[in-house]
Amino acid sequence: MKRLAVIGIGRMGSRHARNVVKGVVKNALLTAVCDTDKAKVGVFCATYGSVKGYTDYKKLIDEEKLDGVIIATPHTSHIEIAKYCVERDVNVLVEKPISVTTKEAEELTDLLDKKREVFAAMMFNQRTNRMYLKAKELISDGSIGEIQRVNFIVTDWYRTQFYYNMGGWRASWSGEGGGTLINQCVHQLDVLQWLIGMPQKVEAFCKCVGRDITTENDVTAILRYRDFDCVFTASTHELPGTNRLEIAGTKGKIVIEKFKMTYYINGMSESEVNARALKDYGNKEDKKTVKRRCSYGFLRMLYDAIYGQQARIINNFVDALQTNRKDILIAKAEEGVNSLALINAMNMSSWLERAVDMPIDKDLYSSLLSEKIAGEQL
Repeated sequence: MKRLAVIGIGRMGSRHARNVVKGVVKNALLTAVCDTDKAKVGVFCATYGSVKGYTDYKKLIDEEKLDGVIIATPHTSHIEIAKYCVERDVNVLVEKPISVTTKEAEELTDLLDKKREVFAAMMFNQRTNRMYLKAKELISDGSIGEIQRVNFIVTDWYRTQFYYNMGGWRASWSGEGGGTLINQCVHQLDVLQWLIGMPQKVEAFCKCVGRDITTENDVTAILRYRDFDCVFTASTHELPGTNRLEIAGTKGKIVIEKFKMTYYINGMSESEVNARALKDYGNKEDKKTVKRRCSYGFLRMLYDAIYGQQARIINNFVDALQTNRKDILIAKAEEGVNSLALINAMNMSSWLERAVDMPIDKDLYSSLLSEKIAGEQL
């Protein structure tokens, strides 16, 4: 049995802790929880008597013999806590995002380069979505050919003013390091870079619509790749919202909506259809397409409703520790930098009102973010 602790037992952290203590996570034992809210710790430990409670994460790490720690605190503290764990050879699973700036995130990745024996993973639960897994397979094996166009619309993360008022750190530059992008859309941006890689240039337009917050809740971004462009649209104020990813290639197309996927595989590539055309719209027999579907799955939806997708990531983390195999980790901590880099680039492009090259100037971004934080405090 692997001995785990959860640091941060708010909305998500408490769910992770309950999943471990109730046996949803196999081969794991919840040893302790930690939170700066003493009352919250007291309630949890009173409910689950075998679990020890701490309000100081350093004391927890120093006193408990742990195999792994799940970090589920506000974003700005992720790196500080993760570094403390890694320096003491404690394996970590970090909630998204890895940090608020790539400059800070690289402090952890640099440390992990030196501490190669330590396992460090990211809570990128969307990578367990079998529709995205199928999309990755279709792209990787060349089934849809070379990518020509990508559109990702994510406007179904609806959030009310009540949501933002629940915690003072939400949707603030000082408490969260951003808004919709770093809180909600980090999942989709991780999936995006996981499927199609990183762009060469980013141009974004970020604004706040209909909410009393200082950060963005509406984003339109153009990600420029060598051979194609990706248009990313996101918001948390639209009703009804849309969740739709389209990836068009030279030999087919992928369309993924919230719980269903349709993909098309052409009999010939577009260049072959064009070369053979004896009609203005191409030869009908050359344009034959096979249409297939893939669903999210009812049982998976039911599992998610009860335990959350994140339970799959925690199980994977424990499996990796049990077998001593880093290669089976669904998302290593180092991979958390890419989605954060996209978020930083979108914010910076909007602030500077111009496209920015990738990778961005990390020092400049940190300086601009500091100005935003200072502005909130006036």
